Amino acid sequence: MVKGEQAGDGGWPDALGNWSEQQAADFELARAVIGTVIAAYSSRLGRAGEATELAGLLAAQQRYVRERRLLTLDDREQIERILRDYPALAREVSGRDDR
Repeated sequence: MVKGEQAGDGGWPDALGNWSEQQAADFELARAVIGTVIAAYSSRLGRAGEATELAGLLAAQQRYVRERRLLTLDDREQIERILRDYPALAREVSGRDDR
């Protein structure tokens, strides 16, 4: 279906524009995976001992918050990298590297 074209069943136009359902699903999954990394940093924050460790963890967490906020459907390479690399990163950050 072309962007802006009405669905054959009389429903709403295709809200995905030029993106496939799989691309949209990958985008949402990538955002969720980044959320898992952010949560892993949150769990570490509660166990941080020194102020410098806390500051480093907060800075890292904020980097991923920003990355998630700026991620778009057009960032195919970024989405693929997130889906490939970030699950292991979340395990590493949380201290559960059970590969």
